[in-house]
Amino acid sequence: MKQLLKPLGRALKYGYMKHRAERRVAAQSDGELDVQRPRAAFLIGCGRSGTTVLGMVLNQHPQVYYFFEPYHLWATIDPSIDVLNLYSRDAARFLLDQQDCADELRRRFDRLMLAPARRLGKPLVIEKTPFNACRIGYLDALKPGSKFIHLIRSGLDVVYSIRRLSSDRSYRIAGTAALNRWWGRGASKWTALAVEGMAAGYFANEVPLLQSYESKGAYEWIVSLAEVDRWRSRLGDRLLEMTYDQLTVEPTGSIQRICDFLSLEVPAKWLGWSVRQIDTTRRNTGPPLVLPPRLCQEFNRLQERFGFDGRAVAGRPPDAMVRTAAN
Repeated sequence: MKQLLKPLGRALKYGYMKHRAERRVAAQSDGELDVQRPRAAFLIGCGRSGTTVLGMVLNQHPQVYYFFEPYHLWATIDPSIDVLNLYSRDAARFLLDQQDCADELRRRFDRLMLAPARRLGKPLVIEKTPFNACRIGYLDALKPGSKFIHLIRSGLDVVYSIRRLSSDRSYRIAGTAALNRWWGRGASKWTALAVEGMAAGYFANEVPLLQSYESKGAYEWIVSLAEVDRWRSRLGDRLLEMTYDQLTVEPTGSIQRICDFLSLEVPAKWLGWSVRQIDTTRRNTGPPLVLPPRLCQEFNRLQERFGFDGRAVAGRPPDAMVRTAAN
């Protein structure tokens, strides 16, 4: 019975949140947005990089209005970017740039993500959706002047964590067939990442060779880092980067650094609580990571660049389809 009720509960929750967001967009008057808008910051980084625990900490800051992976809001702002196909069966976009933003999307973003913070007197909105690392230009156009916190974790830890979630066939949402917990409905997320990644020049000749969960996860990690690098000079001091190891080894200094970057106060009680939430670095393990030669070289270069242990091995990745709840 529990296995039947959970998928139904998720479907009702996701449907209700989306319906509520659509009503908010339709009901709110533009005049409500003519006052000073809150500042915005985005917590980004390839999925499984530690953004969840950092977001949980920032969520408790008294000056912050926090959004945790608000897929329903993004799908309401722009249905074409529902990359997991939670609400749509259409092909979605993964890599977004400033030209993908329009005035109507800014209006929806203001109503759904800035107006709630303004009503509560919160000066800063922080949004956390990991693959927004591949949408920096789009986000910067939605809210010019936004800041970005980029959390970076060892590629091997990320890859093995993605492998575990990709293999989890127990996660279901009623009415959402062929859902993979990591790659979306019918592998929609992987399709968008692969097609757009190749079109953007990210190892186009080797992407068709990526058949294993590990190799697909490695590709997402590499593209996420590359997209941040592409925007690095434009963002300048609006970008703060730290590794997951830095956060876990030096939580007090890391949190203070983040607050300084975001122009937030550092209440002693909140800081003490926050430090207690951050565990020591967790390591994920698995079989040797096999990648095609050029991707392997880039993966290992990035591991060395950020001082991470472990390297990939050049070769042909083993075959493994992106499994969903229906196969």
